[in-house]
Amino acid sequence: MIGGVMNKQYKSPTSRGIEWTDYTWNPISGCFHACQWAMPDGSIANCYAEDVATRVAGSAYPHGFEHHYWKPEALEEPAKLRKSSRIFVGSMADVFGHWVPEEQINAVLSVCRHNPQHTFQFLTKNPRRVLQFDWRIPKNCWIGASTPPDFMWGKALSDVQRQRMLKTTLDTLHSVRQTGIVTWLSAEPITIDVGAALMTYPGKPIDWMVIGAASNGAQKYAPSDELVRGAVRAADMLDVTLFFKGNLRTSPYASENWREEFPG
Repeated sequence: MIGGVMNKQYKSPTSRGIEWTDYTWNPISGCFHACQWAMPDGSIANCYAEDVATRVAGSAYPHGFEHHYWKPEALEEPAKLRKSSRIFVGSMADVFGHWVPEEQINAVLSVCRHNPQHTFQFLTKNPRRVLQFDWRIPKNCWIGASTPPDFMWGKALSDVQRQRMLKTTLDTLHSVRQTGIVTWLSAEPITIDVGAALMTYPGKPIDWMVIGAASNGAQKYAPSDELVRGAVRAADMLDVTLFFKGNLRTSPYASENWREEFPG
């Protein structure tokens, strides 16, 4: 069920869902970041989760997407899965958003701790808040952060702001990684020089990186091959595992050097 609290990600030749996970789980949903991306043709793309919430899953978001939803009844869902799985926590949220109460985050982390058979994948645009929980984060959690969008909170971000945000993100992930937790970066779409940013670290700040192309609905836009090539080069030098989203087939370089790997 699209927009539900626990959704299996089916994979077929024509539809792959969220390719790097087995299930999405949303005990927390809604987001206030209002992220948008400028497409090469001049159009503006919203966050995919916002589009889902305001279209096909509208009944599950009666107050709109820019609202905080808490579904404690969903906390029991991971324990019901018979097979060990990768579970994306908050595909329709930012679990570490500044508006999310600490006790709700702790409740989610407690479920992760009590289900060591699963791997729980988190992705946030507010990574510094993770540091408030680093000693309480179970080792079966992967903590990820996204590269900055073009617009956030209804305002355009300058190139300088985006570079600064990327550095803060990688600094934070590097700190979290020191606790023994897998950290990762989502560069979808890859519109910023991630490779150069990674190479400023003497040791790897992340274990895994997911790279994707820009898209607006069904329309996909090829990324700069140079950005993709630079990210791959830096990842290989730092021993960072790579996963290419299906929409990255628009990049000739990626198509010829395809990766779908997970941290071991």
